[in-house]
Amino acid sequence: RIPFAWNNITLHATHPTTLRVHLTPTTPDTVRISATDETGQPVATIGELVLRPIGAEPQAADEGILLGVDWTPVRADEAGAPDVPVAAVIGTPGPELAAGLGGETVRHPDLAALFAAEGPLPQTVFLPVPAGRETRGALAYVLEAAQQWLAEGRSAGSRLVVVTTGAVATHRGDLLDDLAGAAVWGLVRATQTENPDAFVLLDLAPAEPADAAALAVAVSVTAEETQLALRQGTVYANRLARGAAADGVLTPPADTGAWRLGSTGKGTLENIALVPSPDATGPLAAGQVRVAVRAVGANFRDVLIALGSYPGEAPMGSEGAGVVLETGPGVTSLAVGDRVMGLFSDGAGPVAVTDHRTLGHVPAGWTFTEAAATPIVFLTAYYGLTDLAGLRAGERLLVHSAAGGVGMAATQIARHLGAEVYGTASPGKWDTLRALGFDDTHLANSRTLDFEQQFTTATQGHGFDVVLDSLAKEFVDATLRLQPHGGRFLEMGKADVRDPERVAQEHPGVAYRAFDLMEAGPERIQEMLGELRDLFEAGALHPLPVRSWDIRYARDAFRFLGQARHVGKVALSLPRELDPEGTVLITGATGTLGTLLAHHLVTT
Repeated sequence: RIPFAWNNITLHATHPTTLRVHLTPTTPDTVRISATDETGQPVATIGELVLRPIGAEPQAADEGILLGVDWTPVRADEAGAPDVPVAAVIGTPGPELAAGLGGETVRHPDLAALFAAEGPLPQTVFLPVPAGRETRGALAYVLEAAQQWLAEGRSAGSRLVVVTTGAVATHRGDLLDDLAGAAVWGLVRATQTENPDAFVLLDLAPAEPADAAALAVAVSVTAEETQLALRQGTVYANRLARGAAADGVLTPPADTGAWRLGSTGKGTLENIALVPSPDATGPLAAGQVRVAVRAVGANFRDVLIALGSYPGEAPMGSEGAGVVLETGPGVTSLAVGDRVMGLFSDGAGPVAVTDHRTLGHVPAGWTFTEAAATPIVFLTAYYGLTDLAGLRAGERLLVHSAAGGVGMAATQIARHLGAEVYGTASPGKWDTLRALGFDDTHLANSRTLDFEQQFTTATQGHGFDVVLDSLAKEFVDATLRLQPHGGRFLEMGKADVRDPERVAQEHPGVAYRAFDLMEAGPERIQEMLGELRDLFEAGALHPLPVRSWDIRYARDAFRFLGQARHVGKVALSLPRELDPEGTVLITGATGTLGTLLAHHLVTT
């Protein structure tokens, strides 16, 4: 129960510094309050304080609803003049900010130069946090600027707008690229509590030029708002909102301790739910292992399963990493407490049971998230290139969708084997591949058929010895023509599987094979996990970049994955359950919240 309404308040005195307060229940939902000083003289009386219970769900439309901070679009009628007021910018603005600055914006190398200029200070002064600074340097830069700003007497009527890029998430699933900027937000928010009218925080979206009109709206509301963000031409302000923070968050079933990621229907990602998993609690059969799962890798196949578009029945989240809880009869390669990664046949949940032959030890120094994002992509690429294609040093390999998980893994493995690697990807991901060593000769667009002529020229008509394909229709036809002298064509996708005999007739010398990782069998999977671990620990291979969501935000993660916005891998982290036999330390536990938490830990 929390205070809801105060009625019949009378103040008798204002001088006491110590109060003795008496609370007298008058009904089950109300109390009367009297406050006196140390001598017993009345200070204040409150005839009635109404208390209301707060639960997980509101009792009525206007009762029992807790407020949370959420990003709210700024309406057009809240903004002032549409034009950007005369402003100044300190240092060199990034491309996102520069795109929205008006012609009247004056630039200064630093705050000292701004203060040295004649006349009043501009109403708005932008302070971009330079890109590429490490966190400590960015904090020192902003702290010094804030101190200079407060020390300048003329700054009282102006605001210093600290600009970051990709430092905060206005929507779940936003890409956050600026760790230093996120730390700057923490620093400036603390500074704003001491100087509420001096500073404004403004975050821009990475690689999204600021819309000039939206930037003008943001500037016009800085007198009322202290935390703003620009996304796709819309200005968002960080405000109190009713219950928005919990919208779309998945909740584990209350009637069972064993659950997994599943779906209540087909056709939409909104049906994704956390469902009971009775298979995780039964006795272990010979060769089985029970694992406390810490993280799960997500693949495009999981999106198809969630949408009901995947052929056959399969669980969502078939790879992960965690700690062995129990081993079944005949298991000697793993022991309780081992950190493991691999394939899970029952899907994604806090506890999973699987065949011990599909698990391997996590390389030293890895996080569970890195380990969970590794098995399927590296096993698929390794099995395809070594077991099926027999890729050799000096051969040419074409990897379609080279910025995807399997594509990035295949690139590493092929280069380790000594092959020359060519890749395709959408242009938005080319910078990622260039950072991985692809030059313009070895890189082409996966969204057009131009790669056929480009790679024909690059290879002087010889084409490729091995192709790792995930495209369809005319893109497959164009790729097959890039093997004029024959070769091995490995098809990973299931959207356009060809007949190997027909391919051999139309493209002499091309050995076509569509494959699936599970064809390798559990014994070979166990061997490959060991071989890959040796390569990782030797530094020959490296874990892929990965973006992680809490599993309770799986809908957002799958939506992000389905839109192909990711580079590398997507993973889901699982909340770690407390050990009932363990110990919990609660600091500051003598208050109401602490005692409630202690009671919950013991009883629940």
